[in-house]
Amino acid sequence: MYDQVGNAFQQTVDLRGFNGQPVSGTTVLVDGVRVNEPDFNEVNFDLIPVETVERIEIIPGSSAIYGKNALGGVINIITKRGGDQRQLTAGTMFGSFHRDRYYANTSGPSGKFDYFGTFTRETENGFRDESDARISRLFGKFGYRPTSDTDLALSYTYVKSRLLQAGSLPLSALAINRKQNFTPGDFFDSENNGVRLNGRQQLPLGLSLNGNLFYRHLGQELFTVSQPFFPGGTNPIADNLFKNESKGGTVQLTHDARPFDYRNVFVIGGEYQRNNFGNRLNFPGPFPTLRSTNEDVLGLFAQNTFTLMPEVVLTAGVRYDHDQMAFLDNITPANSGSKRYNRMTPRAGITYFVTPTTSLYFNYGEGFRVPTFFELFAQGTFGSNPNLKPVRSRNYEVGVKSRVGSWGEVNLALFRADVRDEILLVCGDPFTCGTAAFAANQNIDKSRRQGIEATFKGRYNQYLDAVINYTYTEATIESDLTLNPFFFGPGGLTPYVEQVQKGATFPLVPKHRLGLTANYHPTTGWTVSMTGLYVSTQFLLNDEQNSQPRIAGYFLLNARAAYECDVPGGKLAGFLLLNNSLDQKYSTSGILASNNLTGGGAIERFFVPAPGIAIYGGLSYTFNAL
Repeated sequence: MYDQVGNAFQQTVDLRGFNGQPVSGTTVLVDGVRVNEPDFNEVNFDLIPVETVERIEIIPGSSAIYGKNALGGVINIITKRGGDQRQLTAGTMFGSFHRDRYYANTSGPSGKFDYFGTFTRETENGFRDESDARISRLFGKFGYRPTSDTDLALSYTYVKSRLLQAGSLPLSALAINRKQNFTPGDFFDSENNGVRLNGRQQLPLGLSLNGNLFYRHLGQELFTVSQPFFPGGTNPIADNLFKNESKGGTVQLTHDARPFDYRNVFVIGGEYQRNNFGNRLNFPGPFPTLRSTNEDVLGLFAQNTFTLMPEVVLTAGVRYDHDQMAFLDNITPANSGSKRYNRMTPRAGITYFVTPTTSLYFNYGEGFRVPTFFELFAQGTFGSNPNLKPVRSRNYEVGVKSRVGSWGEVNLALFRADVRDEILLVCGDPFTCGTAAFAANQNIDKSRRQGIEATFKGRYNQYLDAVINYTYTEATIESDLTLNPFFFGPGGLTPYVEQVQKGATFPLVPKHRLGLTANYHPTTGWTVSMTGLYVSTQFLLNDEQNSQPRIAGYFLLNARAAYECDVPGGKLAGFLLLNNSLDQKYSTSGILASNNLTGGGAIERFFVPAPGIAIYGGLSYTFNAL
């Protein structure tokens, strides 16, 4: 994950080279419900209450079960439920940049019912000028298990956040003061309400039924202060109001049987979602907009996993997706339109157990991404193209998983995704692109992501354990292109022509990532951890032709000490965290753009600087009720 807007709470996720540019290729689920926004498929991670998370499952590569927009993979987040004992916990965290977090939660059983509830208030001034964050989160979940075969859970989430976005800094300003804000005033306000009902019913004959229903309402305001069109001019201000209402559900029937003493698991299900979203943009000049979109999404899927013999497991699956959207431009009706997409995506795999503790596997799957309404309609003459085709991918993965005695585990995977019809801002006529004002979103022929993922987990003894992971990723454009990422400069839009050669690397995808975490447990209750992260160089956004100096690689070293102990009536816990202990000066992302404030409209490299050394501490007390 990396910061692209200048606020630590609004991160962009990168999974296998699908890094959210221009649209996220990762699907994120919370308790089985998609939380990617329907307008641009982004994920507002600040609206997911982190204190409610029980576990996170990362499923890399496209999967037939999860459907559209999961080109890089799926992040599946499961929230907590009440446990076997009634508890009340209160805690706080505080530290650098005036970071404060106060929270309280309660959980427990009550006969056939269980409950979990939490409230959190989190604030931070940020290490940049005007990069404050104010977030309030409320979450409640009630569970009901009348029998061992029936399980229901109803949850409600409310989040209100106000995030100031410091944005990027041109290199000339970054060298003087990393903390400054080049165009102060940007903020992003959100208010989110969501209700989810999840259920499971065990049926006779090895059948089980799972499903969910959900409703979500999100209101947002994005206020942006841009650079002036010319030095000494006023800063244009854009006030963009968004509203999204989503509802729907998923149902899944599973049959788990053992014909001929070999296990067979068959899954069949369906998903429906209705999205009603729109926005109103106020911007100086001929740019105000008032737009609304209705979208219906339907998915049907089936998958079968069969143990052919004790050493061989076969998997085959298929999914059908239907996506239909109707777009209305209330100011310029000629821009209105409707689109319909249908796609069948298969999946197949085989796993061979060389030994009971070592397995080899091969997976094949196809994925696709539907063009967003911004790409299709919403930008008018500024790049829209209602004739865009869906992005398609063919994904291959081969790997090995092995346990080493009772103390270690090794995972190694080689992956490749061949992508067709990726959407980029392409110049239709290379000979006039340098003088023309605009380009248009177009499907390019070929692109690719491929690489290696390796993980080692080991426990030396009761005192020491460690995890090492390494990822090598190549994300390349496999077609010769002429791109035109136009910028606002003196006199209006300034085209910047890129002659992209086959084999060029996509921006903001580092080839190398290396992580190391070591945990030392000197005595009961104590854990001391060191975490190191190396990220290699990466190209700036808008530098698909790879002609500019890259964002520098960096190495971070974090340290953490935690202690917990039983006290009369409950448990006391505390921690001390030291981030970026080497005080590295680095940037996680950057963009190539025009500098109208100090550069006279010249194209310059902009960077989003990351915080320096920071220290945090926290305390919590858990009271165990009778």
